[in-house]
Amino acid sequence: MSTTSQPIGVIARLLDLSERRVQQLSREGLIPKAERGQYDLIGSVRGYVRYLRDQAQKAQAGAPDYASERARFIRARADLAEMEAEEKRHALIAADQIEAAWIAVLALLRTRLLALPDRLAPQAFEKSTVGDTRNLIRAAIREVLDDLAEPDIEIETDSEIDGLADREADGGENTRGSETTAGLDDQRLGGSEPAAEL
Repeated sequence: MSTTSQPIGVIARLLDLSERRVQQLSREGLIPKAERGQYDLIGSVRGYVRYLRDQAQKAQAGAPDYASERARFIRARADLAEMEAEEKRHALIAADQIEAAWIAVLALLRTRLLALPDRLAPQAFEKSTVGDTRNLIRAAIREVLDDLAEPDIEIETDSEIDGLADREADGGENTRGSETTAGLDDQRLGGSEPAAEL
């Protein structure tokens, strides 16, 4: 047996690789193929050194490295698993759910504020001084804000929220009618100034 031909076990120990990796490198043409189960010792060492040199040059040139890409992928999967766990513990809320909740809160605020003139006009008419009227309006606004401080809003599906936001953003059918009614009340009361809009 020639000293330049060695079995796969010797080549694997010499290169500090598994026998399977030696076979893989041989299939890829990086080290000479085995003949009758024997690998050329010098060709195998040269081929593996050439392979390591090429890998080092690729890493210096900024080419993607399999090990670093795999590590990045594993970190990303771990981050994703952690976010899913936090979401299940209700420690993390999806951005679209937060947006939907804000849309619902602001739509409710708009509706409640637009309803104030109709509700307050008769009471304000009965007040004798500007100060009393101002206090009435302030109290009504505080009441609305206090109610909205702890809104009882459930997150709906996207389609339901879109419909709710569109309807309430327009003031709804009732609110539109309320604005018209408020305008008529101002005319009936003989108000010379147009009603201020919120």
